[in-house]
Amino acid sequence: MDTKASNSTNFLAVRISKLTTSMKMFFSRKWGVLLLIFCMYTFLQRIGLQSINYFLFTMFMIWLIVRLFALSSWFLKEDEPGVINRFNRKRMWKLFGSLSGIFVIFIILSATIFLNFSDQVGGNAQDHDSPHYKDGTFHNLLPTQIGTENVSFFSTAFEYLVSSEQTAPTDVLPTHEFEPIHLEEGEISVTWFAHSTILVQTNQTNILMDPIFGKDNMDPLFFGPSPFPFEHTYSVENLPRIDHVLISHDHYDHLDMDTIKALKGATFHVPLGVKAHLVKWNIWSYDINEYDWYDSLELNDNLSLTLTPSQHFSGRGLFNGDSTLWGSWVIEVEDWRLFFSGDSGYSPEFKTIGEQHGPFDLAFVECGQYNEAWSEIHMFPDQTVQAAIDLQASAVLPIHNSKYELALHAWDAPLEGARNAGVEKNMQVVTPMIGQTFLVNQSMPQEAWWHDVPDVPQTSWIESQWYGWFLPLLTIAGLVGVWQQKVAGASLE
Repeated sequence: MDTKASNSTNFLAVRISKLTTSMKMFFSRKWGVLLLIFCMYTFLQRIGLQSINYFLFTMFMIWLIVRLFALSSWFLKEDEPGVINRFNRKRMWKLFGSLSGIFVIFIILSATIFLNFSDQVGGNAQDHDSPHYKDGTFHNLLPTQIGTENVSFFSTAFEYLVSSEQTAPTDVLPTHEFEPIHLEEGEISVTWFAHSTILVQTNQTNILMDPIFGKDNMDPLFFGPSPFPFEHTYSVENLPRIDHVLISHDHYDHLDMDTIKALKGATFHVPLGVKAHLVKWNIWSYDINEYDWYDSLELNDNLSLTLTPSQHFSGRGLFNGDSTLWGSWVIEVEDWRLFFSGDSGYSPEFKTIGEQHGPFDLAFVECGQYNEAWSEIHMFPDQTVQAAIDLQASAVLPIHNSKYELALHAWDAPLEGARNAGVEKNMQVVTPMIGQTFLVNQSMPQEAWWHDVPDVPQTSWIESQWYGWFLPLLTIAGLVGVWQQKVAGASLE
């Protein structure tokens, strides 16, 4: 019995010794590759692409399974009776390539099919007789680039590496529970539900703009960012009966299928082409009004709407970019004039809109998710305030912020920047808390509520600035390791 135990112990010790030796040899030979993999993993974590890490982890698991299978007797074939070949690396990589190729093709095909046939993508817009429509796509009034030429890919990538901005809050955002207030004749109230979702109410009409509710990711795939955590939750069911819904464009952070379906029965007002999405989602065609730029519709004696230009782009699928129009809205309700920008870069058209339709009592203007590379399709805070001045607005409420992490700036930088720019340019900047309802022109909120959000520093070393500076050095070291291994392998041959 003791002999058997001793033999078992010796066998285990030998196996552990062999495993340890194999691990040492593996790390000594592959340290460069392992370091590069580590650098890639941490870089993707820094820029919020954890989903790609999940994909790479799956690829690694496929490789590991193939590697283990390659060491088994099932994989090692006999060339002669009783003679088993040694480990065949070439065959192993062929098997890995085949399995991983099948997996990648499956992912690509699934995503392609989903992004072209899923109900969330919406319908297919038809050709339109519009001066802004040419060769199957809509165009801005001025030539516009989504990514500007004066900002290189490498400078943007480096910014992602070393940025230390707190792009998402580290605590639950304080919000108001939605409570509609009693309105007398001639009064108008506004509620901001974060990002670009605005509710405007009079004692006769309820108007909802770019409604996005729910806790799901921003886009139909799992790659999209999740909304920030709020103290209170909001849904269509909590709102009063909505009479009119205004959509600025068809991007996923402005047009949500489930929200639109929940609003069925309201009258929808959309730019050209967007109607196809709503019809796909079973909204009655007669409840949808489509507009070209500067089209107006007088709905009754107390409400008229005009779609005005913005400087942006559109698209929900892989192959339908700019097939629908985008725009901003002029809302004339009772004796009030409001402006809703949707998404837009700064444009001289704001001044034209102000001259033709202003002055405005309040303007809801984009202020968030900006970047130098996107300077023609999104506005910086000082441009938001300047746009409000061009529009001849008495006050501006910065929108398109405080819900999603879509750019590298701090999550509260748009509000802080607009507030400071308002002081410099003598423009009233309205900053309600999320879910807070207020009366226009009656003590509109201007508190810096974001200052009360705990500014907890990032605890992850992966997201720290020092590691951002150190990461390129580690990457270079990994490349050197790979090169050394290739040189060593060539010398042995």
